[in-house]
Amino acid sequence: MKRALLVLLVAGSAHANVWQHAIDKGSPDPAQDIYDSEMKSGDELAMQANAKGASPKNVRHLVDLAVTSYRNAATAKPKEAEPWYRIGRTLYSFYFECEDGIVSMANQSPVCFPHDVRLFDRKHALEVVDAWDKFEARAPLDPRLSVHLGETDILFKRAILETKLVDKQNLEAAAHDYEKVLSRSDTGNDSSDETVWSNLAETYMMLGRLEDAIDTYHEAIRRGGSASTIYGLAVALDRDEHTAAAKDVIVSQGEGSLQMFHASVIQGHTFFVPEGEQYYYFGLAAEAFDHDEEAIEYWQKYIQSGAHPEFQPRAKAHIAALAAKGKHRTLPKAPWDELLGQ
Repeated sequence: MKRALLVLLVAGSAHANVWQHAIDKGSPDPAQDIYDSEMKSGDELAMQANAKGASPKNVRHLVDLAVTSYRNAATAKPKEAEPWYRIGRTLYSFYFECEDGIVSMANQSPVCFPHDVRLFDRKHALEVVDAWDKFEARAPLDPRLSVHLGETDILFKRAILETKLVDKQNLEAAAHDYEKVLSRSDTGNDSSDETVWSNLAETYMMLGRLEDAIDTYHEAIRRGGSASTIYGLAVALDRDEHTAAAKDVIVSQGEGSLQMFHASVIQGHTFFVPEGEQYYYFGLAAEAFDHDEEAIEYWQKYIQSGAHPEFQPRAKAHIAALAAKGKHRTLPKAPWDELLGQ
């Protein structure tokens, strides 16, 4: 622990003197010396932050120092892309990688909180997106901007963060990233693209591009879409005022599929942004299976959440229709009513 504290103190003062040191050395290219030194410092600090047993406080501090070193390198050589890649990669690996499902629980960063949109780290997400935007602007042909969904690919990871940021500008950027992944795909019929197609459809829907969303959901389903993709299609149809078709899609999957969908959402495997969007899905599904009281409760929760206010008139229309249906419906007697003489 003493060595770690010493590193923190030394690293904090080193940045202020690195330019003067390079000039004093009389180097033919002091900017290159600074670049090399700061990149090395950033790598070392990131490695120390990754040490097992480090406290969350020390991890955050070491990551901040690593990012500062990479930023100093970027200042020394403004045209270089690599510092911006490493800023994004470092922040992503410590604050968001636990959400990918590729890191075991034992190896997860102590400052990463998976599957909870309420704990979404907006500040660091914006920094990651900004860093990778600058990386791409400087090196648009870098293979790390590939379409393979793996550790080094950043298009898909950036799109997920942009989606969680929710605002229109970032949603449009997310759609553009998904479109780039699909346009660069090696195999047009690769079933692994289903996730990208489904996410793109969801993003189109969040942008209000309902016809594009419906077409894209159909393509995702053709490639083997999951239950969440099928329910996404139903929601897009309903929001485009094709409610009967939306309910047919849901009923065709059976109530067992609905239960699995609920479980996937509860367990965090399927996430919705903003918080409350899931209630639209639950309300529509409950209504499709004639669970009217439950449906009304979900529709009300959707409205109360404030998620996507542009679609709240549709939710209110569902509540009104269910209320009218209830007024004109004769409820069947329960089996125990006859025993009680009612």
